[in-house]
Parts: sequence; C-alpha cells; structure tokens
Amino acid sequence: MVPVAVYRRLMESRFINFGVETTNICNADCTFCGYRFMERRKTVMEWELYEKAIREFADNGGGSINFTPTVGDPLVDKHIIRKIRHARAQPSITSAMLYTNGILLHRFGLDELLTSGLTRLAISTYIGSREGYKHYYGKDKYETVVRNIDAIGRRNKELGSPVLITLHLRIARDEADWKQTEEYRRFEDLFGGSNISFLESYDAWSGRIQEEDLPTGCEISECLPVSVKKKSPCFELYRRLHVLADGNVGACICTDLESEIKIGNIKEQSLQEIWQGERLAKYRSDWLNGDLPEVCKTCTRYTPVEQFIAENPKRILVDYLRRVAPWLFAARRRMQINDNDY
Repeated sequence: MVPVAVYRRLMESRFINFGVETTNICNADCTFCGYRFMERRKTVMEWELYEKAIREFADNGGGSINFTPTVGDPLVDKHIIRKIRHARAQPSITSAMLYTNGILLHRFGLDELLTSGLTRLAISTYIGSREGYKHYYGKDKYETVVRNIDAIGRRNKELGSPVLITLHLRIARDEADWKQTEEYRRFEDLFGGSNISFLESYDAWSGRIQEEDLPTGCEISECLPVSVKKKSPCFELYRRLHVLADGNVGACICTDLESEIKIGNIKEQSLQEIWQGERLAKYRSDWLNGDLPEVCKTCTRYTPVEQFIAENPKRILVDYLRRVAPWLFAARRRMQINDNDY
C-alpha cells in the first residue's frame, strides 16, 4: 500500500483537476446561491487568455476540463461553444463538462451544443410550478426551462446520447409531491431516475444564506468547527487549478465567492509555476499552523486531504502520470479511465 504522504507529495507537485471560469455572470438570481452577494467584477474571459489556459493544460497532459464557475452560468458566454470545441480539439483533453440552469440551452441550437465535444451536461433546476421556480430562481423562466430540458433530452437520444445529461433539482424535500408531477415523469423517462438527484443540504455561503432562502424542508449544511479543520488542510488545496475569467487562478471552486484564495495569474505565470509557487505553498503551510483563509472557516464542503486520498488513490496516480508522462496517454483511452469530473 502506498503511504498517504507519498500521494500528498505527488499532488503537491502536479495538479490533478482543472477548470476554466469562462464567465462569472449568471442569468438567474437564486435565493440559495451566493451570486447575488458577489462583489468581484462580472466579466467574460477574453479569447487570448482562454487559449493560453487551454494550451498549457493540454501541454501538461490534459484530461477532463470543467467549465463550471463558482457562481455564474457558462451559457451566458456567447463564445462557449467555440471554447468547448477548441478545448476538445486538443487530443489530450478527453472530456468536458459544465453546470447550467438551463435557461439558455436553446441559445446556440441543440445540435451545436450536443456535438460541441461536451461529454457531460449538468442542469440545476426546480420543477413543479411556475411560481416555485420564480421564487427560488428569481426569474420567470419556468416554461422556457422545462421546454429546453425536454428538447435537449429528446435530441440527445436521437443523436445516440453523445452527452451524459444529469438533472440536479433544487426543490422541496417532500419527494411524494414533485415525483408525481408531469415534468418529473417525463424527465425520468428521458434521463433515467439514476441521473436525477435533489439537494437537501445547502452551503450557507459564509452566513449569507439562511434556511428561509432554501426550498421547503431543506437545511443549511453543518459546518465543522475550525478546531477540527485545523488538523488537516482541505483537499482543494491539493487538487485543482481553476482559472477565473479575469486571469486570476484559484485553488477552490466550492464557495470562494470573492476569489479570496488567489494563487497566481495566468497572464504572468504558467499553470505549473502557479501550482508549485509560493502562494499555494503558503496557504498549505499556514493551514497546518492553524491559520485558515476566512472563506474556509465557514465552508461546509471541507474534506481533509487524507480522506480524499483514501477515496481516490487510483485517480491521483493516473493524473500524476498524465502530467509527468503525457506520452502514456497519447492514444487517448489507452488506459480506460473514467474522465468525468470528481
């Protein structure tokens, strides 16, 4: 058995997960999301910046790319299809996924989106009534979203299901009500019940979200005390590089609304220089000395790095090898590894 310390050193030397926030702008105003409180500048990533990020990721061995921002909706970016296609044109980039609220699924044409190279499409939505959707998502777009989900599900089937489509419901806890709706039965037939989930426990976004902001019966996730968190750094500081729309690079996508944990800028450094740079090393060492970033103190998604290693040893080794020996993966899928985001 490989010691945990070895995995940790591998993760410190090479990032294993990668994402690009092509925009931090959202077209919804969800009661349960921190977006309405965000103060950092809302923008769309410039093409030259995006191209640099993709080139460096591909040169580092590629793998799976995630276009999901901390907050925002990728489909707001009018160039998102071009950006997905550009990423998937790189042989080493093997899969691509994004989360969306579904309001703009029709924007580019269903075939354009489904044949862009996207491999997983995750849709966050509410079902049951126009009033409920408007209350929780802040927009009167219920009929549009239901129509879009239905249309993309049917067209995906007609094309042979090139994209894994999953639904993530933000809805009242009483399954007996919403599972009886016409919409749920139709979506279950299109996507399969195993690809439909609903969230019961929500992050408080550093105290900004209250239980009255959540769908009926749902709750705020319990936050571990800082005294517990101090025992081990969060796995996010060892896992992911996340390029923000303005070029800054963060190490956490969970609830870092204002990009507090900035570890570099892709305009000034390479991805590998950022990962092995002083800023990230200091965040890790400070944590071990009991000094956590403020956003981490109230985050309910904290997972100690040792737990992440215990649950993902194979994946860590594969992505480490992908970075240090990309030639092993030149034949894309020579090693049959599931590239879905994790």
